[in-house]
Formats: sequence, structure tokens, C-alpha cells
Amino acid sequence: MKAIVLAYSNIGHAGLETVLKHDIEVAAVFTHPDNPSENIWFQSVAELAASKGLLVYTPNDINHPIWVEKIRILAPDVLFSFYYRQLIKPPLLSIPSLGAFNLHGSLLPKYRGRCPVNWVLINGEKKTGLTLHLMTEVPDAGDIVGQISVVIDQDDTARSLNEKLTALVPSLLSPLFKPIARRKPPRSKQDQAQATYFSGRSPKDGQIDWCQPAESIYNLIRAITRPYPGAFTFAGERKLIIWEAVSELGGIGETPGTILSSNPFTVATTRGVLRITLGQEEKGALISGPQLAGDMNLKAGLRFYSSVAQEGAGLKTRVLILGVNGFIGNALSERLLADGRFEVHGIDRRGDQVVRFKGHPNFYFSEGDITIHRETIRYEISKADVILPLVAIATPIEYVRNPLGVFELDFEENLRVLRYCVEYNKRIVFPSTSEVYGMCDDPEFDEDNSPLIVGPIRNQRWIYSASKQLLDRVIWAYGWHQGLRFTLFRPFNWIGPRLDRLDAARIGSSRAITQMIFNLVKGTPILLIDGGEQKRCFTAVEDGIEALYRIILNKNNACDGAILNIGNPDGELSIKELAEILVVAFEKHPLRHHFPPFAGFCKIEGTTYYGQGYQDVLSRRPAIAKARRIIGWKPEINPRQAVEATLDFFLNNHLETKC
Repeated sequence: MKAIVLAYSNIGHAGLETVLKHDIEVAAVFTHPDNPSENIWFQSVAELAASKGLLVYTPNDINHPIWVEKIRILAPDVLFSFYYRQLIKPPLLSIPSLGAFNLHGSLLPKYRGRCPVNWVLINGEKKTGLTLHLMTEVPDAGDIVGQISVVIDQDDTARSLNEKLTALVPSLLSPLFKPIARRKPPRSKQDQAQATYFSGRSPKDGQIDWCQPAESIYNLIRAITRPYPGAFTFAGERKLIIWEAVSELGGIGETPGTILSSNPFTVATTRGVLRITLGQEEKGALISGPQLAGDMNLKAGLRFYSSVAQEGAGLKTRVLILGVNGFIGNALSERLLADGRFEVHGIDRRGDQVVRFKGHPNFYFSEGDITIHRETIRYEISKADVILPLVAIATPIEYVRNPLGVFELDFEENLRVLRYCVEYNKRIVFPSTSEVYGMCDDPEFDEDNSPLIVGPIRNQRWIYSASKQLLDRVIWAYGWHQGLRFTLFRPFNWIGPRLDRLDAARIGSSRAITQMIFNLVKGTPILLIDGGEQKRCFTAVEDGIEALYRIILNKNNACDGAILNIGNPDGELSIKELAEILVVAFEKHPLRHHFPPFAGFCKIEGTTYYGQGYQDVLSRRPAIAKARRIIGWKPEINPRQAVEATLDFFLNNHLETKC
């Protein structure tokens, strides 16, 4: 049996070592160069492979056609991945005749994704293990070939647990090599309903939330203590890193984060007390807890905060929504305020849609324009925890008639907002658009793999898509190179109450469904642009907002660095079908008698309605497997219900306004 081995870290080292002890020819070893910014505490796979005279490669992207072809020429029977850090894609997976197998550091299907050793400790698990599984296109989802477990002791750290797992590698792998060579490895399907997924971690994720129980904070500390960056907190502007601590009873009635004693160094939490035994001030020496408290003059009664910003902002997450009066902004505000854990700070040029929140203790509205009040925007961003820039021109008639205005607002002004987020190290949740896929002909648009294709330059309508796509790429680059925390979400034709204003439809600057309702209210024909054959996947705003709410919550930081489609693939309707459903609902509506007779449909060419430079696509259907996996979301509301709810809102609103 000839193998290609992809490996890194101690577990990768143990995996390669185990392979070499059996009758397996290793054609080449692929690993990673050590990162100079990372604390390298583990054994070198490259050094082991070189000492055995094996070919060693460290590609930037193992899925690049150059490396795929090199591996194809090496003609391996099997491919093993032992803690290799890159996702292996189908072209590589298809090469080995006996299959491709990955060694994962958890008991799958639990703890798919990255950093499983850290996550099991953070979550206080009592058991974990190793799983060898067949690799598929979906990470960590293939059939299980072998599994071995280990008990997690109360005093285990990430390093000690990693050492336990490393010691288990030979016991797991050795009995499986012969069955794999005979094409008869044991296989059992994973229970997808039991699957959990966790993302990677960065040093910023080590902030301590003192509103967690002492036991949970202890678990965080031991999960990321040395050789990892460590858990930290703030005393004013001074940052403390806590390397060792003990969870104890007590602290009842005390405000979380309050220092109870400097010797022993104890801090109140929401349940129990944390006794700090080893730590350091940032850039200071590593010393005992009592000495740390003494050296920093931390007296009983002082209070720790999770971040410098939280000292002034309280414990609620402060969400800044630019364009809060718009469709998504006002619906999202309602959801966040209902939760109770958020302060919503909204800025917009008008506030008629959010006036219903006036007087709410956690809602703050300021009239402002991101193109004018730039210092106000900068100041609000500096105080916020999460920023959602929802200001954009997003209707086809504007793309064609005002392309420069679209570029200036959608790209240039939002780029300024993005740079403020980078400057103040803030998390940004940015609305991309389904239109970035443009004329891509994939049957379903995949966030990570579908090409983004736009039409000819002379068709000005594509300036919206191109501006949004370019900004997506800039956000990604800031995340990759400067550590910006971001999530991009792509809404696919969200509809519902407060979608637009009917007076916007009067001048043609609204979404299609609003324009149709305007026609019904005024007794004018519904125009079917290019016959209404274009299909869209209409998504109820309640479904979309629930997904966006989960993105903002960002459980386990799973949304950091992610692009997520938020749409309803089962809600696909042509514009003509949408119009027909709308007319049927209109004729049955209890307020129908207040409005003129239906004036029928009229087919019209797109360029006649929008002008030269218009172009459209027939289909725009989202893949949502990633949203299901990362935030556990799927659409629940039938699009017909969403159409009826939208119609009902506009009819009632029109009559109330008229009165």
C-alpha cells in the first residue's frame, strides 16, 4: 500500500510515525512551515520525514492544480491526513483508490471543525477522543472508520489533553491499516442530527466574561493556558492574562467581576468564585496570583471587565445599526430588543419605521447620514461591540440611472465605515448581496466555491454587484491580513412588512413586490419586466432576521470569517408567479373593497422600463448547507405566507396613512 501523508503537530507526528512502523510505502509527506508568530511547542513532522529520507513538501495551497497533478503522478493508494490544517477538496480526494482518511481530535459527530481539544475543555466535557473517518467534500462528515476515547480530568489543560490524545494515535491507527489495504475498513455513518460544529479560535477569543459561572471561566483558562495565548481581562486599561486558577464556592450576591480579596486573589462571578493562582500583566513577568494583585494594586471592591469598552458600556452587547430605519434594520432591532441582552444604537436619515421603539430603555436613535456625519459615525463605532452597515442603494432602476451614486454610497462610504471598524478593532456584520453571483450558472450558489460573474461593462446595472463584490473582497483581506472580525451575509429576496414605502414604488425605486402592491392599490397594470420569467427565492423576513440574530450572537465564534447565504431555496417563484399569488391574495383580502379593480398584467421589455444598461438573470438560488451547519438555521415560513403578510401590511398601512 502506497500512501501520501498530510500531517502537522504532535498528533500528525505520531500519525506519520505509526504509518512508518507498518508495511506502508510513504510516497511523500505534506506539512506546513512553522509560523513565526505561533508558539511552536510540538514535534516537527518535516524533521521526522526528512530523517527517514522521505520527500517533504509545504505548499501554500495543496488543492492547487500543480499539487493535485504532482500527487496524481505519485499514484498513492491511500491518502492520510493527520491534523493537516487545510481542507482537502474533491480533485485530491478522488485520486487514492483506497480512499482518503482524516484523523480528527474528537468523538465525531461531536466537535466537528477546528480546535476540538480547546473546545471540549471550554465546554466542560468529561470525555473526548480521536476519530479516523473517510474524507468527503463536507468537513468531518464522512463515515467513521475507527474511534478511541479518553477521560478528561478536572486538571487537564489543552496541552495535557493533547498529549493524552497523541499517545492514543498508534492504538487507533495500527489495527485499521490492513482492513484499509483490503478495501474492507469498518464504516459507520455519522448521525447528522448529533453533529456539532466549532470554528477556529484567535487570541481575542480569550476575553473572560465574568457573568459566566466560575467553573466555566476556569474551563476557558485551562483550555487556552500555555502554550496558547491565555485568558485575559481588564482592570481599567490594564490587561491581565490569567494562566492558572481554581473554581470555588462563594461570592453570593456580589457583582460579577468584583475583586473579593487580593490574598488569596479571588474574583466574584455569576455563580461561585475564581481564585487566581498564576498570571501576569501584559508584557510583565509571570507571577503568583497574590503577587499579581499586590503589584497591580488590585484591592477588594475593584471590578474587572471583559474589555476596556465594557467598563463604560455595561454588560449588554452594544449593536450599532447604520440604516436602522430600513427594512432589515428595523426588523432586526425588534428582534434584538426582544432578546434583552442588547443595546441597539441606530442611525438613519429618518426614523418613521423605528418610532415604535421610542422609549425603549435599550434603543437609541440618532438622525444622521453616513455621507455627512462621518465623525459621529466614527465615534459611535468606537463605542459599539458589533457594527451592521445597512446603508445602500439596492434597486435596479438606480443601478442604471445613477451608477456613480451607487458606487459612491455602496462602496466608497461603506469602505470608510469598514476602515473605522479596523481602526477600533470592532466586529462587523456586513450585508453582501445575492447579486454578487451575477450571471453565475451554478444551479445553487455556494458561498465558498461558486464563481462571481457579472455582465459586460456597458450594462451599468452590474455596478451594484461589482461594488458589493469588491467590498466583500476588501473585508476578507482585512480579516486575513489585519485580524478584522467579520461575517458576510447574503440575503436572498427577503420580503415582509415594512419592506419599502409605497411612495418609493411611485418613482420605480422599490422591490418588485412593493411595486406590484402599489399597482394594485392604484388600479394600474402590473408590469412584468421581460415577461416576468426571472426566478427568485423569496424568503420571509422573520426567517432572515432569525438567521441574522444568530450571526450576531455568534455562538462559539462560529461565524467569524464566514460568508453565509440567507435564503429559502424552496421559496423559488418566477416574478410572474409572484404576481399571480399576490393578485389572488389581494382579491381575497378583507380590505379589497377599498381599492380599484385589478387592471391586469402588462409585459414589457426590461430596457424600456429601466433604460439602456439593464440586464437580468433567470435564476438566483442559494445553497444554505453552511448556514444549517454553522448557525443551525433553516427557513420555516412558506413564501406564500410571506407574500400575504407583506400585502396585508401595505394595504393596512396605506389606508391608515390615507386617513
